[in-house]
Amino acid sequence: MTRAWDWPDLHGPLRGMRVLDLSQQLPGPYGTLLLASLGASVVKVEPPQGDNSRTLDPAMFANANAGKATIVADLKSDAGREAVYDAAREAHVVLEGFRPGVVSRLGVDYDTLKGFNAGLIYCSISAYGQTGPLSSHPAHDVSLQAIAGSVAPETATDRIGVPWVDLATGTTAALTITAAWHAGTPGYLDMSMLDSALAWASIKPAAVAEPEPTYGTVLTSDGAVVIALLEDRMWVRLCAAFGWSDWGSEPRFAAYVDRRKAANEIRSRLDSELNSRTTDQVMTLAEAHDLPIHRIGRDADAIGQIAARAGDGASPCIPIPAAWQTPLAAAPNLPV
Repeated sequence: MTRAWDWPDLHGPLRGMRVLDLSQQLPGPYGTLLLASLGASVVKVEPPQGDNSRTLDPAMFANANAGKATIVADLKSDAGREAVYDAAREAHVVLEGFRPGVVSRLGVDYDTLKGFNAGLIYCSISAYGQTGPLSSHPAHDVSLQAIAGSVAPETATDRIGVPWVDLATGTTAALTITAAWHAGTPGYLDMSMLDSALAWASIKPAAVAEPEPTYGTVLTSDGAVVIALLEDRMWVRLCAAFGWSDWGSEPRFAAYVDRRKAANEIRSRLDSELNSRTTDQVMTLAEAHDLPIHRIGRDADAIGQIAARAGDGASPCIPIPAAWQTPLAAAPNLPV
């Protein structure tokens, strides 16, 4: 049949790896974005109507699919399946993100594709894994965050936020695929988003359960800042910055573990202190006393830092979204 694609030629330690990406939205595409950022050639397979994220979140689609080529294939048709079989013969990796059982019904599952290429590394990403009582249940990122205990019951939100379970799963998939490729070990990889959520959440189990005295967002008189102060020496500097001489040497606040016990008392005073100052005034104090207090949002300083690193010859090992001067090509357009 006529060849329907060309493998992108990128540079990096994974140059030569060929990846066929059947996934949509975020976990799978982010995993293959990481591979592409390290030099792998990624061909993205989209249905005739395109990846769902093209309409759900165009900016996310553009950021997650930079550096990839696209072929359109209706996997419900013989011609679409043949295009995937043709690509699978040359690929080293196939990644899919359908619900369990879907790729078998479509005829692009591991057992089928390894018949065309016995050396394939085939990675499936799903919410709960391929087996078990929840395997067919639908879920998104926040669902898994909640199950993992990373969403406080009293939390009220109507924002998606940073989908860290999606990103964690994509990262784990990319790492595992890279290890298998370097080891020359083909086979099947079953990636569960729930596994990633539980693994990450278990590193800091008290993250949601207990309040922090000097960590989080604080309102200023004209906006808000974020503070991330944990260390005892930083606490001493914070007290000096705000003239808290009574607390700077107070034994019951000297250690972080003790400050956590008095989190509400400390936070109340911190709120009052920052509420009375403008954001600029707070940042001036932070600079003068070397405090981890930052503006909220992608400001010029942050973008300048990225540009400075690039100017110094730094080569980021993770992809930077297009708005942050990505080194990868733009996201693919959907062919007509």
